[in-house]
Amino acid sequence: MANAIAQPDDAATVCSREPISTPGTIQPHGALLALDPKSGFAVVIVSANADPYFFGLARPEDLFGRRVKELFGPEFEAEMHRRLRNDQLRGAAPWKFTLQRRGMAALDVAMHLQAGLVLVEVQLHFEVADALLTGRQLEKALYDLNGARNDLTELARRTAAGIRMITGYERVLIYRFDADWHGQAIAEDKAADWAQSLDGLHFPAGDIPVQARALYRINRLRWVPDRDSVRVALLVSPHWENPAAANAVDLSFAKLRSQSPVHLQYHRNMGVNGAMSISIMNDDILWGLVVCHHRQTHYPDPGARAAAAVLTEVFALRVNAAEQGNTEAARRADLKRLNQLLTQMAESDRYEHALANAEVTIADLFACTGAAVLSGSDITRLGNTPPADIIGELALWLSAHHAGARLFETENMSKLWPTWTPHAATASGVLAVFLGGTDMLLWFRPEEPHLVSWGGNPYKAMETGATLLPRRSFDRWVDTKHGHARPWLAWELEIAESLRHGITDVIVRSLRRIAELNDQLRQAQKMEAVGQLTGGIAHDFNNLLAGVSGSLELMQNRIDQGRFDEVGPHVTAAMGAAERATSLVNRLLSFSRRQTLDPQPVDLAALLSATGELIGRAVGPAITIEMTVGEDAWMAHCDSNQLDNALLNLVINARDSMPHGGRISIATENVEVDAEADRLSYEVTPGQYVVLSVADSGAGMSAEIVSRVFEPFFTTKPLGEGTGLGLSMVYGFVKQSQGHVGISSAPGQGTTVRIYLPRYAGEEAPLAAPGGIVAGAPAASGTGRILVVDDEAMLRIVFAEALSDLGYTVHAAADGAAAMKILQSPEKIDLLLTDVGLPGGMNGRQLADAAHVFLPELAVLFVTGYAENSLLRKGGLGPRMAVMTKPFGLDVLAERVRSML
Repeated sequence: MANAIAQPDDAATVCSREPISTPGTIQPHGALLALDPKSGFAVVIVSANADPYFFGLARPEDLFGRRVKELFGPEFEAEMHRRLRNDQLRGAAPWKFTLQRRGMAALDVAMHLQAGLVLVEVQLHFEVADALLTGRQLEKALYDLNGARNDLTELARRTAAGIRMITGYERVLIYRFDADWHGQAIAEDKAADWAQSLDGLHFPAGDIPVQARALYRINRLRWVPDRDSVRVALLVSPHWENPAAANAVDLSFAKLRSQSPVHLQYHRNMGVNGAMSISIMNDDILWGLVVCHHRQTHYPDPGARAAAAVLTEVFALRVNAAEQGNTEAARRADLKRLNQLLTQMAESDRYEHALANAEVTIADLFACTGAAVLSGSDITRLGNTPPADIIGELALWLSAHHAGARLFETENMSKLWPTWTPHAATASGVLAVFLGGTDMLLWFRPEEPHLVSWGGNPYKAMETGATLLPRRSFDRWVDTKHGHARPWLAWELEIAESLRHGITDVIVRSLRRIAELNDQLRQAQKMEAVGQLTGGIAHDFNNLLAGVSGSLELMQNRIDQGRFDEVGPHVTAAMGAAERATSLVNRLLSFSRRQTLDPQPVDLAALLSATGELIGRAVGPAITIEMTVGEDAWMAHCDSNQLDNALLNLVINARDSMPHGGRISIATENVEVDAEADRLSYEVTPGQYVVLSVADSGAGMSAEIVSRVFEPFFTTKPLGEGTGLGLSMVYGFVKQSQGHVGISSAPGQGTTVRIYLPRYAGEEAPLAAPGGIVAGAPAASGTGRILVVDDEAMLRIVFAEALSDLGYTVHAAADGAAAMKILQSPEKIDLLLTDVGLPGGMNGRQLADAAHVFLPELAVLFVTGYAENSLLRKGGLGPRMAVMTKPFGLDVLAERVRSML
């Protein structure tokens, strides 16, 4: 046995240059005439054996110029013209008839139109010795073939035996082509005394080159009675317009066509003299050949040749059924799996997850050993596959070399892309379905190394010289075939295309519709939340307004009655209701992320230490407080006052979940979130964070409740015991601080809330908290000129009167334009107190910037609601600038003005 390494081989080139037949010659068992329609169907070419053997004339040249009527009679001439008019003289189906002649042997005639000439082939009439015997033999062969199982080997063996019985050849082979046009003998029936066997041998594609295969498709039966017979030359009439045309006569459909020297040499190498071959066609594709050999000259009669052709046609039909039958069960099983995959995808929001992680995966298709789903940068591998990075490289190669394709398949990936060679053992066969971009589905099959027995060394060059000689050895030469996997079948490609269609044209559209419905659902949920929010606001504010308006009405009544000493309690009640309204507004602003924040570097350890006593008083003695501060704790960047409020809210919620006592654990830690943040139960942007967690040992919550805890006015507490804004405020504050908040809980397992606050990136030293402003402190008097700018008339009046009462000189303006006139007047202004949101095209920040152009020492105190916060932060606040958030007490305003002047 020899292990071959593929080498350059000129065999295919030599064969492809070899003509199918020796030009200008025919086999001697018949004669050939060529009639030219342009010359009235006169004979212009004859074979050198045309007379006297066939026509009784002295010389073949005596036929030149003779017409059809003279040769075959007027009836045949009329029939020929009729067939020509009806296009019934095609080469594939020539007009055949037997010409009976008085005093001469009968002739079998075949006539067809080819390349502008009517070719007439004549042979002496072959008297069939026993036509009935041939019919019985064909009947038996058909019976045997019909009784065979749908097994290709058995069908081929019975067909070979039947044809040998009918034709009398000593050896009959059934020979089939593979995808590369190499041939293999799959069945052989031969005489017992012929030791040479070709059964199972492969033959290189170059032995039957492309031009021969093309001829075999149109001329489906070829016959060489005597290999060593002397070929007969064609003679051309000297009076014809093309005297050199004999070598150019197209003999593709001529039964007398001579064989090329190289194929005759093959017969000599095998010891074959008489031969015949019949094409096996499957759906108009040359599937294989019936090859008949005899060691002596052999003349099977026309009936035997026709019967062999019929048996070959029946075998071709059975081949098609056998090959379909062998794969039908697998095809049905894969179709069932395809339907399951489509169902899974229809029920899933992510088709790639349904293909790779459901009950049926793409790896269950096509009897593959591995598969992969590529979606974006994600590669999901199933079964035995190359590594993910190698699959990624393959996807890039496929996208670059097969852009725009729907499918790609090969049984030998290494041949197309040598880089793949190290992975051939796992994935020589590759089938790809392209879904757009680099998204695709891949299936893999391993190589299946196997031994190939060749009829001669396929890598040995053919000998050339004075005589063209093929490879001489027909001894078995064994080759190990590497790199090839089992081929992908046509029905497998159809199923892959159906899956691609299901993903791209059906599932993607369905997912798009689902996305649209989800958007509609989110909008509906948003409107429901807005309704819940406005309903809650209306309820709470109605209560507060009722308290304010009722107190004011009682105050008015007492004043009208002169009972001034009884006004005080009602003033206190009205102010209390106003303070509660202020707190409610601040909570709403916090949830909506519109509150004015003053982010600073915050030391959480110091914050917990400072608030520990307050937390203890808030939760009571029945609950144990545990505080843990991580080592080397980072500074957080946030508003410390809002963080205090958030922590207190979380602690009170934890307390309320443990009415009979329990434990609250408060801890801090440094956390660096990488790009794999989606592994967390809530989305966290990659970065560095200080995490404050509050965990309790309380009753816990269900998943449904956890999903709603951050909604405004949602509460699990009894009516009147909670506003439902505590966690909403925490959520809004953390999000506005560029942080994240998450909650984990389960019934009976307690609750843990984790607040991710961004790490302070500056110097790790906390800024001093502002102090000295205490609500309710006695107002301080002062001097100076103040300009109050606010478009709300009531506020202008309140601010102006309050500041005037303290001794300040106060001017007022409703918008920026009016304020600029005052600022540019001769009277010097010491402090500008302005709302940020002003009408007329100039907001408060722009007013301050314009004033500083000509009053650089002007102090500016901004008062704001919520939306203008970004205007204040843009570019930062100057050294003599400050901001206050509405509403606030007049005493607080007085103290802030005094500190700025």
